[in-house]
Amino acid sequence: MKRFKWVLFGIVSMAAAAFAVEQIFYQTAGTSSFGYVTDLNNLRQVQKSIQDYEMIVRYNPDMTQSLFLVDSRLKRKYSLDVDGITGLLKLEILTGNNLQTSVWKKTEDATYLNYDHEFGLVTTGLEQCCGASTGYRIYDVASGYLIISFNSFSENSSVQHPFVLDVPNSTLRQRYIGVINADSTRDTDFGAPASGKVKTALVKMGIVGKFYQRLQIDMEVDNGFAPSVLAVTLEKNPAAAESDKIEISRDIATLWNIDGSTDANSVEGVQIKILLNGGLGDKTVIIPVVKDRLNLEQATVPSGVSLRSLAL
Repeated sequence: MKRFKWVLFGIVSMAAAAFAVEQIFYQTAGTSSFGYVTDLNNLRQVQKSIQDYEMIVRYNPDMTQSLFLVDSRLKRKYSLDVDGITGLLKLEILTGNNLQTSVWKKTEDATYLNYDHEFGLVTTGLEQCCGASTGYRIYDVASGYLIISFNSFSENSSVQHPFVLDVPNSTLRQRYIGVINADSTRDTDFGAPASGKVKTALVKMGIVGKFYQRLQIDMEVDNGFAPSVLAVTLEKNPAAAESDKIEISRDIATLWNIDGSTDANSVEGVQIKILLNGGLGDKTVIIPVVKDRLNLEQATVPSGVSLRSLAL
């Protein structure tokens, strides 16, 4: 009799498990599509529409979590016979314990979408053709705030962010620095070039909620040449105190030299190094970060190159 009771209990437990259902907090669905067609000029074209969903988890100072669902549709068109690509991106970001609240929406020309889960970023890009540099933008996932735009000078094909300054064990927000060259596909908001020079690059710095700076680099070029940004790197500033403590990896500078600081003016110890060429030899511009800003007074600017701050 005792054995019969255990067998009966096991059968009941199995039956209950079979009828149990998972609790659904939020559910949605979308359709992706692919087309291989010819256009009006009888050129072969690929058309893709990609519906996707990405969950980003942000950890709050009180150790709770904030959830953000990125509901995206990216439409891309490109030819198999000529250079060129176009795209349109639609975003909606949902949040809340059950993802019940829509916090922001956006539609923009774009051909690329990526995310940075560590810093809570949505990254979009616009490719084109003919050597143009893809213009990227980073948005704060929580608010939709456009932090800065930039071109990528990294060897990593998966672009998530520009250069990042991160203060460990601190409530200070990450600082972002980006460089835009003159042939970027978007956000080339240059001023008029300096006399005898051509517009070459913009250097931008900002945080979530505040755009700090926009600097313009102009340079002299030889006949028949256009300005080129050959390389951009983030490096330690050897003149700054304790900069040897800073760690730089994946374009992220972890500022261990100011570990735990909550004073924005303490943000320093790194510099942006920009290698240029306009047919008159390589030119190197170095701009240090001093007291939480790109510092023009301490910048290294070679002959034939100018650097100035633009109005925001």
